[in-house]
Amino acid sequence: MKKTLGLAFLILAASTNLLSAQENKNAERSSLSVYVTTDIAYYPESKTKTGRSDTHFAGLTGAFSGFECRSTLFADYRIKTPLGDHWLLKDANVVLTGAFEFSPLSVRPQLAVGFQPFPFLVFKGGGSFGFGWNMMGFEGLCALDEKSRKYESIATFSHPFYEVWAQGTFMFDTGALIPGDWNHVVMLASYRTFYSGIAGLERHTPYEWQGDKNRIEGLQYEFCGILAYQMPLMLYRAGFMYTAYGHFDGDDYGDFDDSYDGAFTQHSLAGLFQFRLAKNDELTCIAQFTTRRCFDRELDEAEDALFAQKVGTEWYFQRLSFSWTHKF
Repeated sequence: MKKTLGLAFLILAASTNLLSAQENKNAERSSLSVYVTTDIAYYPESKTKTGRSDTHFAGLTGAFSGFECRSTLFADYRIKTPLGDHWLLKDANVVLTGAFEFSPLSVRPQLAVGFQPFPFLVFKGGGSFGFGWNMMGFEGLCALDEKSRKYESIATFSHPFYEVWAQGTFMFDTGALIPGDWNHVVMLASYRTFYSGIAGLERHTPYEWQGDKNRIEGLQYEFCGILAYQMPLMLYRAGFMYTAYGHFDGDDYGDFDDSYDGAFTQHSLAGLFQFRLAKNDELTCIAQFTTRRCFDRELDEAEDALFAQKVGTEWYFQRLSFSWTHKF
């Protein structure tokens, strides 16, 4: 799995919270909610323009580069907090979340706690651990062997993946100020910081998790911003999304930092479309353009980037992704 696919969960969860606050303003919500999300992503081929030191765009060079999927079962338990009867505080709550993610290459239990003091503000924190494996030529858990310059399989149960994180999300809907079905402009900004890695590896050792190579243990960040228009239609929300991801400190990559640029920030721009398929089913579609490092020579494998020199930044069409949510 690509690390950026996790943003689909962030986007979907945050926008669903905003929608629930709007639609259930005058209704009592159930304390327990259970739902499942299934994410699928398709990656066309887009080869890097080797040696370009400027910021440029790389077009498509083939129909297929990769495919990924995963499902996650969520259970949220909502606890109302007695902060008063003021309209800003009467719906304040704490949400306890348990989740179980599974894919063809991994399983990952997750726990989180969220506090929503105001309708437009959510603070969350949590952690997870997971186990990956390699199957039928697909690699879910590997570490880099610097001598061979190749990723090699490592033991599943002695090298679990782990992650701890904290997140703040601001949400606003103009429909809260201007009543009417066609007066909803939705704005969202979310910032998440997290520390992740593979247990049992030496510091600065690159690893592969869920098919995503050249990852490294360290403190990282994700930012997501959404501007969308909401409508009383099957296509109930359409808009634009901006994301940024990176490591706070390039030294996480150790000796690779000087050439690989470990603190490189990956920017993404995307079109976002959400459909209400039925009362309990929603589909989110994302078409995403993303930046990546451009190197001084052509790469045969992704791990070759660690031994090449980063010289520029390249925009390319990264993926089409689809996230289906079913509420029980």
